[in-house]
Amino acid sequence: MSKRPRRSTLSDVARRANVSSTTVSRFLNQSGPVSEDIRQRIEAAMSALNYQPKRNSSKTVPEGSIAILLGDFLNPFFTEVVRGIQDETEHYSMVVTLYGLTDHPQRQHQLLQRLSKQRLDGVVLMGTPPFPELVAWQTRQQVPLIILNRRICQPGTYCIMVDFENAIYRATQHLINLGHTRVGYLGLNQWDIGLARQRGFEKALTEAGLALHPEWYISMPPGREIDGGFQAMQTLLSLPQGERPTAVIAFNDVMALGALHAVRVQGLSVPKDISIIGVDDIFASAHAHPPLTTINQPKYRMGVLAIQILYQLKQGQADLSSNYTLMESPLIVRESTGPAPQTS
Repeated sequence: MSKRPRRSTLSDVARRANVSSTTVSRFLNQSGPVSEDIRQRIEAAMSALNYQPKRNSSKTVPEGSIAILLGDFLNPFFTEVVRGIQDETEHYSMVVTLYGLTDHPQRQHQLLQRLSKQRLDGVVLMGTPPFPELVAWQTRQQVPLIILNRRICQPGTYCIMVDFENAIYRATQHLINLGHTRVGYLGLNQWDIGLARQRGFEKALTEAGLALHPEWYISMPPGREIDGGFQAMQTLLSLPQGERPTAVIAFNDVMALGALHAVRVQGLSVPKDISIIGVDDIFASAHAHPPLTTINQPKYRMGVLAIQILYQLKQGQADLSSNYTLMESPLIVRESTGPAPQTS
C-alpha cells in the first residue's frame, strides 16, 4: 500500500516564495498589507505546491498576536532584538506588530487605546522606560508585558536585562589596567540604567584611588546619540592636553562612533592619543575605524527569550517567582583601546 503524499504546509509555501511564514499568514488572513511582488510569489508557490489553506466558517484568527513598543528606531541595537523576536514568533505562528513610541502623553494614550481594541498575547517594550499609563493599562488588561533593560516590580511583567553597573565597572577596570588614570564618561539621561552605569564607573575609579572629575562626565538627552557623542568628545578635546581624559567610555556604540569621528577631526589617533569604549556591540562596531572595544549585549537572544517567555505565560508554564533575567555582557576588546599615552 503506497503512502499518501505529504500535504504541503504554510512553511513550505514560505520557503518556496522566499518569505517568512508570518508574511504568508498575513496574506492568507488579510491581516496586513503585502506588496504586489510578494503576493505574486506567494500565489505562485501555492499553485506549484498545490497548497490548500484551511478554511473556517469564520475569519481565521492568528494563534497569537504580539505588540512591540519601540522608543528608538535609530539605534541599530534594536534591529537585532526585533529580528530575534520575528524569528522566534514564526515557531509559534504569532503575528508581530511594531509600534513607535514617543514621550508625548497624547501619543502614548492613543496607542494604548488602539492596543485595547486588539486581542493581544503580550507586549514587548524596549528603547524607553515604562510610562505610568502603560503600567496602569497592563494592570487593567492583564496582558503580559516584557520589558528590555528596565527593572520594575509589577504583576504580569517580566524584565530581561543586562547588569549595566557591573558591565561599566569591568569596562572601566579594563582602561585602568591599561594605565589610564584620567577616564571620562559620555552618558545619556536614561534614569535607572543611566544611574546604574554611573555607579559602575564611579565604583571602579574609587577602588583604584582615582578622582572623578565632573568636567570629564558629560550627559545629554536621548535621541541625538551620534551627534551628541561627537559634540561631547569635542568638548573634552578642547581641554588642555594635560587636563583632558586619555580614555572615554560612551553610553552606547552609536555615541562612541560619534566620539571616534570627533577625535579624527582633531587630527588625533585612537587609541594612541585616546582610548574609547562603547556599549552594545552593534554590527558597525567591528568595522569602525578603528574597530571599537565594546560591551556586548546578546541582542538577538534577548528577542528570542522575550517571545519564549510570552509563550510560556500563555501556556501557564512560566515561573514568575523572579520576574527578571540577567543576560551576560562580555567585554569585546578591539583596537580602540590601548595603553595610556606617555606624558612628559
